[in-house]
Amino acid sequence: MISIMIVDDHPMVREGLAAMLESERDFSVSALAATGEEAVAIAGLSKPDVVLSDIRMPGIDGFGVLAKLKEVHPDIRVLLMAGMPLKEEESRAREEGAKGYLPKNVDQDRLVAAIRTIAVDAPGFVCEEFQAAPSTLTARELDVLREVASGKQRDAIAASLGIGAESVKTHLKGIMTKLGCPNATSAVSRAYELGILRA
Repeated sequence: MISIMIVDDHPMVREGLAAMLESERDFSVSALAATGEEAVAIAGLSKPDVVLSDIRMPGIDGFGVLAKLKEVHPDIRVLLMAGMPLKEEESRAREEGAKGYLPKNVDQDRLVAAIRTIAVDAPGFVCEEFQAAPSTLTARELDVLREVASGKQRDAIAASLGIGAESVKTHLKGIMTKLGCPNATSAVSRAYELGILRA
């Protein structure tokens, strides 16, 4: 039996994943955690074989969970998941010792296969063939989007990120194009809907 912990700050995601995984005969969801802090605190008690952790969470994020578990429970394998996958995050997950990195919308068969592969500590790194989809924001575009969401204007964003105002304008155009939005305000709203930004 493969014991699994699910870490996500959205109750519907946690419960949906748990219901899906519990339908597999060889899977047992041993714990659900709403925060990275909670995951680290209960990992020793629930003793999961595999932890599925969202990356973008308030407080300790998925990378923080990975680092803490590697330090305290190095035998627990971590699969990081993202609402909107980024190549930079995949590379970081690989470098920092995660066993895999998958999008949250991965189909059930793929996720189940990934968990089984990780549980037996097979060599390698589980991930999707990464393609730069039109909707995928770069790390810098995400930085700009977060600044816009905080209420900053273009010059303030430029100063905060150490880039020129024209660069901010270029990044904003890219963000609006990728998210299919006519202006920065609607792009922020759309980003919250997609889970790219968290309240």
